[in-house]
Amino acid sequence: MADERGPAMQRRVLTTFRIGAWSWVVTGVGHLALTAVAALGPGDPGEAGAVAAMRGYRPEIPGVRRSLYDLDQGMSLVMAVALIFGGLVCAHVARSAPDLVTRSRRLRTLALLASLAALGVSLWLLPAPPIALFTIATVTFAWSSATTTPPSPATTTPPSPATTNHPSPATS
Repeated sequence: MADERGPAMQRRVLTTFRIGAWSWVVTGVGHLALTAVAALGPGDPGEAGAVAAMRGYRPEIPGVRRSLYDLDQGMSLVMAVALIFGGLVCAHVARSAPDLVTRSRRLRTLALLASLAALGVSLWLLPAPPIALFTIATVTFAWSSATTTPPSPATTTPPSPATTNHPSPATS
């Protein structure tokens, strides 16, 4: 029975880890899409005034002078790219090194902590879509992190005597 529970538990850990990873990707892609739509469409008069004020303020940040609008847009776009990258890295690890995900509670906990921080900022400053997506990521990464998976047979097999670094009597 333990043999059946082990692989099933490992599949669940991988599945929940992947859901968390893809939640990050969807958040980043959604942000880029909404930014593109907003840039193409006409803004309301209130927004136009705020954008004009942001473009009019040009603080100097070590070595460059950018408008507050440019800084806001730049940070926003970089954040979206970073979310996509982080999610794709997690999804890639789950696909190409599934044993790493199932064996490394530290990796799963790191993903959980990053999602929890992103959820906290989202609850404080952002609208519903990132709150919902980071809630999904946090819950799924929490589940995968809290789950103990039995070690795979490959990680519990002792090394053979031929592969140990003990000197043989003939070479001493």
